[in-house]
Amino acid sequence: MSVDALLSASDVRPVSVGALGTDVFAPPETCAATFARHRAVLCADLIDPDFLDRLIGLCRVGGFVPDHVDRLGSREIESPSRVGAILTIALARPPMLRWLEAVTGCGPLTRVDGRVIQARANGIDALDWHDDRGNVDRRLAITIDLSDTGYDGGLFELREVASQRLLTTHRHDRPGSALIFDVADDIEHRVQPVTRGGPRRVYTGWFLGAMRPLP
Repeated sequence: MSVDALLSASDVRPVSVGALGTDVFAPPETCAATFARHRAVLCADLIDPDFLDRLIGLCRVGGFVPDHVDRLGSREIESPSRVGAILTIALARPPMLRWLEAVTGCGPLTRVDGRVIQARANGIDALDWHDDRGNVDRRLAITIDLSDTGYDGGLFELREVASQRLLTTHRHDRPGSALIFDVADDIEHRVQPVTRGGPRRVYTGWFLGAMRPLP
């Protein structure tokens, strides 16, 4: 069963991130069991509607450039990073960090890094299986739907490395909602190609712990 199915029944909107502040509506225990089982949690309508409208408007007039990652895949990345920079600051507020620490046990969380990317229905854009462990300070990953046109495909999948058992799947189809998932050596994720419509546009980023000293 997907994270979407688990949360849709209870209509959870645990946190709201606005332009000027972050409000927590649900205690961490309402989402902790889902995260423990699926290594991910869906935050419905994470971004306040007025804030979301402003961000999507900026995406429409912003620039995107091709970005290819060897052995991983291709997509476009926002350049310069305007919406990405705004969301990175907004997500790093203490209420959000403390709530996520309690939900996931992946703390302490000290900062956020991220950017806006988009995948087109071109038969090329997709991301193969990977674990986001290129930066050892990453504790959690987040994707937030910023799409303003519908699309087919673009399914996110998270699985165990050893057994290849799927832990959850998610397709971003509700702007402003976010999927937050674990970053660890024993799990990996991918994004399948967009087959029609789009682009699939998301903020993708990470919640990081304290910087570890260089060896």
